[in-house]
Amino acid sequence: MRLAGIKDKEKEGRGMSFLSILKSRLKIHFSDKLLLLIVIVIPVLLSIISGHAMRKEKLDYVPVFLVDEDGTKTSELLVERLMDKEGLRIKTGLFEDGEEEVRNDDAEAMIVIEKGFEDSLRRGDTKEIITLVKSPSTYSSELIKEIVASEVLRIYSTYFAYDWISASFSDIDHDEVSERFEELWQPEPVMTIVYEEVQVEPKGEGNITIPPFAAASLGLLVLFIMLGLLFGGGWLCEEKMNGTIYRALSVKGALLKLFIGNIAALSITGLFLTLVFTLIQWILFDTLLVKGILPLLVMVVYIICVSCISMFLSAIFKTPHQLQASAPVIAILTGIMGGCLWNLAGVPEQLLSVALLTPQGWALKALTDLYAAPGSLNPALRAIGFLGAISIVFGSLSYLGLKRSLKN
Repeated sequence: MRLAGIKDKEKEGRGMSFLSILKSRLKIHFSDKLLLLIVIVIPVLLSIISGHAMRKEKLDYVPVFLVDEDGTKTSELLVERLMDKEGLRIKTGLFEDGEEEVRNDDAEAMIVIEKGFEDSLRRGDTKEIITLVKSPSTYSSELIKEIVASEVLRIYSTYFAYDWISASFSDIDHDEVSERFEELWQPEPVMTIVYEEVQVEPKGEGNITIPPFAAASLGLLVLFIMLGLLFGGGWLCEEKMNGTIYRALSVKGALLKLFIGNIAALSITGLFLTLVFTLIQWILFDTLLVKGILPLLVMVVYIICVSCISMFLSAIFKTPHQLQASAPVIAILTGIMGGCLWNLAGVPEQLLSVALLTPQGWALKALTDLYAAPGSLNPALRAIGFLGAISIVFGSLSYLGLKRSLKN
């Protein structure tokens, strides 16, 4: 009987392979409704809300609504030229529709070509022929003014040239003067204004700036990875309570396989959250948060680090309720310290020093630097080195502590 018992334990040890442990733990994680809510649903909803609120923060065009109340050949010419302007996305319609667009922040401004526009230009009067209704949140109103004014001046110059020539010569056709005048703008105008975004790479240490939307999204991602994976380690507390994990002590190497398998399962859960979060940002808001090998490596090492911390806390707490009560407090407090709820770029050195006391701070600092300058190697190496060291420390402490507590 004793020999049969030993053989059964050996079979059980051989059956407890790494892949079987990983598969069973992933099944447990993704069947836990509370874990899915914390790891997937809540961060995705917050991401959509924040992305929608700041969806126009970095567009390659300015949305503008245009109302033509004059309805003449000259006003139609102005509309046509504005529609062809690079950097503007023009939508036309009635005045009431334009007011609604500006009120809802769907358009940054509304251009109204007032009635009598053509007659005023013919008389040489350029006052109160265009009305600009702007949104309080727009930063582009002055740019729109310059573009509209330049096109109105161009049309007015044609009338001025015609009046000047017709005063000296009779039988001058306006269309012919206009055609000759427009030839002066070909192939390019005499003077143009070029607006472009300049990308620079920092050459030394120092704070950099990234868009608020990117900072908020990266902060949410890092925060909820910590929160979700801390909850995900509750299996260990449950198995200590019901005695299931004690069976692993009777088979050589089974506890280590179980331990590593659970870290791998937690890490895959974190990577799944990162993938879902990044895809939603990319599809809905055309913003790729984690782009390139270096940011991906930082995220992988950060997720492994958090998984090891989760196992460490699970080994310390005796019940799942203790872990679930403590996980939000630990995640949110360290998240605030680490800069998950404020833009880490451009902060004073004192605050940055506080942030670098946490894994979140190191991950966010590296991701922020890499978002602004994807080719920067030093921030990634520093973060990977620190997070890797923390992973080894907490992983070793949690395994040794768990093994010792089970034996006792």
